[in-house]
Amino acid sequence: MIILLLIFLIAFFIGASLASFAGCVAWRFANNVPQTIPRSFCENCRHALCFWQLIPVVGYLIQGGRCAFCKHKIPGHETLIEIVFGLFCGKIFLLHPDSPNLLTLFLSAWLLFLAWTDALKFCVPAASLYGGGAVLLLCRIDALAQRNAIDWCFLLLIFCLMKLFEQKQMFGAADTFVCLILSVLFGIQNFCFLLFLSCCLIILHYAFFHQKMLPFIPFILCSYLFFGCFFPQVINV
Repeated sequence: MIILLLIFLIAFFIGASLASFAGCVAWRFANNVPQTIPRSFCENCRHALCFWQLIPVVGYLIQGGRCAFCKHKIPGHETLIEIVFGLFCGKIFLLHPDSPNLLTLFLSAWLLFLAWTDALKFCVPAASLYGGGAVLLLCRIDALAQRNAIDWCFLLLIFCLMKLFEQKQMFGAADTFVCLILSVLFGIQNFCFLLFLSCCLIILHYAFFHQKMLPFIPFILCSYLFFGCFFPQVINV
């Protein structure tokens, strides 16, 4: 039990750190701030952060949810995302403590970064989008070779439908590409489950907030995390 707990804590910290890093990079991309310089800073007072303030979750708790320099409130949703992603990664490592699925971890980080940038700016970096998708496909090239003709026909049909929705401005090019990658990785049936839940979440969000323009990738990420926690066989790559 002690070893499993230690594995979970390490995996939680890795997941929370990935979420923190993805949030930082996404915010810099959305606000046209260089990724390398300056070092991490408070979004309100621009004061450079100390190392302990950068520790995921812990830094937020030590500061009491406010910047240690200007006392401006730190957005709580960022810490919540770190916690959720940390728990998700902890579950991945607990399922396979001897050989954790690093490809699933990469896919999760890729989706998280795209979802965060999509939520902030309604667009994603092309290099991250296509580069990450290419890595995922290359890592699963063996599984792709085993797809039968029916699977490829369904994949082609999904792609055509997504392009049709894209032309009607119901989806973006990044949404189409992400859906195509996930349908290839998970298979048609599992992807349909994922897509159905994503659409249900969008409908619920619109019913409560009446927001007409919505980024789609964050809802895909939420569905992905839900299935990863409760039905991991759906997102097993």
